[in-house]
Amino acid sequence: MGLIKTNLTTIQKISLAGLLMALTIVMQKVVAINYLAFAPFIRLSLGGPALIIFSSILLGPIYGALIGLGSDLLGYLIFDPRMYPPYLQITAIYTLLGLASYFIFSLVFTIKNKKIMAIIEIVSFAITWIIISGFVIMNEEVTLFSSIYGVPLLGKILVPVISLVIFVSLVLFSLLYKGKNQKLIASSLHICFASFLADFFIIVIFGSVMKAWAFGFQTFLAIIIIQAIVMVFNVLLDTVFITTFLAFSNKYFIREKDYDDSR
Repeated sequence: MGLIKTNLTTIQKISLAGLLMALTIVMQKVVAINYLAFAPFIRLSLGGPALIIFSSILLGPIYGALIGLGSDLLGYLIFDPRMYPPYLQITAIYTLLGLASYFIFSLVFTIKNKKIMAIIEIVSFAITWIIISGFVIMNEEVTLFSSIYGVPLLGKILVPVISLVIFVSLVLFSLLYKGKNQKLIASSLHICFASFLADFFIIVIFGSVMKAWAFGFQTFLAIIIIQAIVMVFNVLLDTVFITTFLAFSNKYFIREKDYDDSR
């Protein structure tokens, strides 16, 4: 597996780590929905996970893990200490996201066959959408979305429809977006596929187990279903944000050819 390499110095990495951690705290706590009455175990962050993943790609797994850990702990101490106790299980989710994303993206960036990757991505999201939609529509115990403004079953229709729109937007962006800089270290399809793997295995699977540990394992089914719904939204944001971030920081990455020539 070809690991991602940059030409950043240690001083530059430390400085960027502090900046990225501060930005992540803002995105996770300020530009976010940290509490939902029907799902207190879910956080809707507009870019927080994307910043943690990007930190891991740019600075490496150790910095990524520290940014994931530090942003969650410091964010809690600054914004939440009087509202509820700290949940180290949730901190572990973001720590692992910062640590593992570097290796997930390094692996995906080496994939040459884009057609196979696109097929896997589309099929995976289609299966996820079918499972989510089927569960929300058919399960009578799901009352969270059964009525909106007094209209029965509107929520059960909206969840599949909105998730389908996001899913189609995600596929179109990953397949069609080229960007102004054609020399990015990876295509938007690679970034989308790697984001999906990171979100699925770390946020949905590992994250659901950690949150069920924190809130009670009787909540596990509700947690994993809502996490899967949020994942579709998160992967779209992650793909757009990380593609943009990589375009701006493109000059700091060393490609394999450049690395071989310098040896």
